Amino acid sequence: MRFAERVRRGLVWNQLGRAVELGSGYAASVVAARAFGVVTFGTWSLALSILGLAALAGSLGLNETLNAQVPRLQGSPGRVSWLLRHLLRLRAGIALVLAGALFFAAPAIALAWRHPALAPVLETAAIYAFFTQVSQLLEYFLIGRLEVPRVSRVRAAVQLLHLAAAGAALRWHFLPRQLFLAMAVNAALGVVALLWSVRAALATPPERFDLKPLLGFGAALWATSLVNFFVGRQSDVLIIGLFHPGTEQAGIYSAAATLAMLLAGALLIGAEGVGLAAFSEVASRVDRAGLGRLWSLHVKMDVLLSVPALVFGAVFARELVTTLYGPGFAGAERLLVAYAAVWVAARTLGGGTNLAALYAMNEARVPLAIFAAAGALNLVGDLILVPRLAAAGAVIATGCATLSAGLATGLLVRRRTGATFPVRFAVQVLVVALAAAGFAALLPRPRGLAGLALAAVLVAAATLGGLMLLRPLESEDRRLLLRLAPRLDWLLARI
Repeated sequence: MRFAERVRRGLVWNQLGRAVELGSGYAASVVAARAFGVVTFGTWSLALSILGLAALAGSLGLNETLNAQVPRLQGSPGRVSWLLRHLLRLRAGIALVLAGALFFAAPAIALAWRHPALAPVLETAAIYAFFTQVSQLLEYFLIGRLEVPRVSRVRAAVQLLHLAAAGAALRWHFLPRQLFLAMAVNAALGVVALLWSVRAALATPPERFDLKPLLGFGAALWATSLVNFFVGRQSDVLIIGLFHPGTEQAGIYSAAATLAMLLAGALLIGAEGVGLAAFSEVASRVDRAGLGRLWSLHVKMDVLLSVPALVFGAVFARELVTTLYGPGFAGAERLLVAYAAVWVAARTLGGGTNLAALYAMNEARVPLAIFAAAGALNLVGDLILVPRLAAAGAVIATGCATLSAGLATGLLVRRRTGATFPVRFAVQVLVVALAAAGFAALLPRPRGLAGLALAAVLVAAATLGGLMLLRPLESEDRRLLLRLAPRLDWLLARI
């Protein structure tokens, strides 16, 4: 199968699977918020953040190592088998140790956060953490081989089971620890399905080779991901929970940040993992100028598929929050508007696409230094602003850190490849989306989800019409896109 065909197939399947997964996962979080209430939902979000930090602490970059290196080893199945076997054993061992440590440390963690109700939640969440870490390693291996349909089916099935568990929590008034237990069972089923999918690679006679260079590269990626944790939502929830325990602040922040992240990435999740694999193959087969062209196109698609949704979220913030979460989460409205603005700028600067391009060029140390500085900036900002401004302070600190890291990594990609930020393209899309959202907000429509869905359709249609008038895509962009999606010729020729 040609490279373009494999990438296209991977993107389509990953997008479909991740759309179901992300939609189901977000729906499950909304149902859990309604089931638990704003304060207990904050406890739930705090437990998830602690799980995220523990998982990152023990990940060691093994997932990214598979994702980046498997495409380079595709001609040596024995080496691929040895790499997978070794990393799978390592991942399972580390995950087991971390889960046990989290279980026994749960009372101490709850005491440190002055939140006794957190302890039983963390004890059950530790079981869920073990299975999710093993599952992620297997997923990244399959995505590295661009065998995305298998991963998509498993991910979607597990998230649908999580949604069913959240529905049961709402119906029968489960506690957070009971929901985590149900999710652990679902994640275990996912691990079994993924192990069956990689059985051929595990059964291939392994060809031993020196893994130290690969693991060293993965360690640099791990360190970057670890410090990147302190630039994002989960570290903010930890600090908000520390300074404002037992209040609604962690709950409204989690609701706003999760919704903003959904709007920013709902149409881009198909590129997760696939983008790094594609960049790695281009870097090994073409040159850095070609990689730069692919990066520039990728960023433009990020802007095109995220900015209209973010503008929609900002304009309809009050209606979105009250409809999805209920009036108890009203404080999340202004946080959502602020986060939407941050994400618009972050997408223009490249966001996570910058890291994928740099990792494909075996550039890991400089991004590590950049995100270490950004993480320190966010941590200091949180410690100064969160005690005074609560959740609003976390948005300010994280926004500054996120944009600083995006600008620095984007400039590094520009220096290595010669590509430039698509600022003019982003401004055109932003102006069109703002006009479309303003137009939709003025029209009469029903209340609730039906009204929001109608507004979303109106914004999408008006945005598409505006883009057809402006035609922001360049001829080189159309040529590259046609190689990936020849059936969209009728649309690409108009924008």
